[in-house]
Amino acid sequence: MEPLNRRELFVGATAAGVLGVAGCSSSSTKATVTSTGPATSTGAAALPAAKDAPFDTVVVLMMENRSFDHLLGWLPGADGKQAGLKFRDTTGAPNPTWAIGKDAQGCAYKDPSHDFASVLKQINGGKMDGFLSTAPVGDHFPISYYGEDDLPVMASLAKGYTTFSNYHASFAGPTWPNRFYQHCATTDMNLTSIFPGDLGHPAPFPPLDKRPSKLKLAIWDRLAAAGVSHKYYFHTEPMTGLFASGRYDKISFPYADFLKDAKAGTLPHVSFVDPDYGLIAEFQGTSNDMHPHGSVTVGEAFVAEVYKAIIASPQWDRTVLVINFDEHGGFYDHVAPPKVADDTDNGPDDKADYKILGVRVPAIAVSPFAPAKVETDGPYEHCSVLKMIEWRWGLEPMTLRDKNAKNLADALDFSRRRPPVKLPAYPNPTPAACPSTAPSTTTAAPAATTVPS
Repeated sequence: MEPLNRRELFVGATAAGVLGVAGCSSSSTKATVTSTGPATSTGAAALPAAKDAPFDTVVVLMMENRSFDHLLGWLPGADGKQAGLKFRDTTGAPNPTWAIGKDAQGCAYKDPSHDFASVLKQINGGKMDGFLSTAPVGDHFPISYYGEDDLPVMASLAKGYTTFSNYHASFAGPTWPNRFYQHCATTDMNLTSIFPGDLGHPAPFPPLDKRPSKLKLAIWDRLAAAGVSHKYYFHTEPMTGLFASGRYDKISFPYADFLKDAKAGTLPHVSFVDPDYGLIAEFQGTSNDMHPHGSVTVGEAFVAEVYKAIIASPQWDRTVLVINFDEHGGFYDHVAPPKVADDTDNGPDDKADYKILGVRVPAIAVSPFAPAKVETDGPYEHCSVLKMIEWRWGLEPMTLRDKNAKNLADALDFSRRRPPVKLPAYPNPTPAACPSTAPSTTTAAPAATTVPS
């Protein structure tokens, strides 16, 4: 039997009434430019000494559940594939990849499977042909794709800055393990479950004995020991609220504080910014994280808000913003994930393979030091972001994974600063619930507005 995803767990919990939780600056005057398209590159010049690196602010925005080919397979110079591929479903019938176009939510389809067992079927020993083997017959959502014109914000950023064509999720599985890798360079669970606060515990920080993760070392500890300022900004379900130690609660702040700090030029040296991937929002389709059935258009507007806050900040000229996705969410990609060094050991009952990376996901470095190019070197992964942070501030690695990860800074060019890219006009719709999950009193969503260029 296929493991249930979080949406299915929620439905079950609603019906049964009970559910357990499973085990885990300086300022400058800025002009704007519009990019015509990226070059292709396998790295920039040799890195300077860390003490001479011209950035002192790192912001990580991790979105949700989209693969590289699904979102950015159209990008010139990237190893992307969209039209022309075929995948067999469980009846053996071949089905072509298809353009989903302006369907921003996919409410008519099942949220594609992305637990570890399902991802292994999708990867299929490196053949990358199993993306319909975990979907209901007739549901071709996993092999759909968006084009350049469908996602103007992502397209503009992908063409205007450094986009990684060889960036993978850290784990071949769902959200929580991948986000733990982003924080800790390891995980102590291979699945995602219900956030404790969703079951009646105080939110956003549930009692310590209700939190599933026993991990005791994160990048926040390394930064604190070195005296490097840091914050974690969240919406409704903070990853920091999953640590049984409770030690990261005090560095966690609501997303509104990020906007204030960016505007004031008081962002810490390192900050992680999370969208709203809370259970209720994702279940209804009103999230801003791009996780199905949240609207990718709503997600784009959120990415644009973060981007605009950064480029308007007095800290822009010393900032590296990384926009990545936690995992592929069950959507197709044609590049087989490689094996890497990893010392994660969660005991004999954990059958997951932590030495195989996940499926490729979109990742873009946004910075005055991120030229318009497609970076084809790699593999990069979430621990590459940690490696950059550790290199910049002289921090010791936490695990074998971040010790051996490729430094994200390898793709940057510190020889000069570049002005920020101007975004085109883009839709800014009000989040709307999928019809099947909307309350009976829900009225039609207001018409989408458009944010001018």
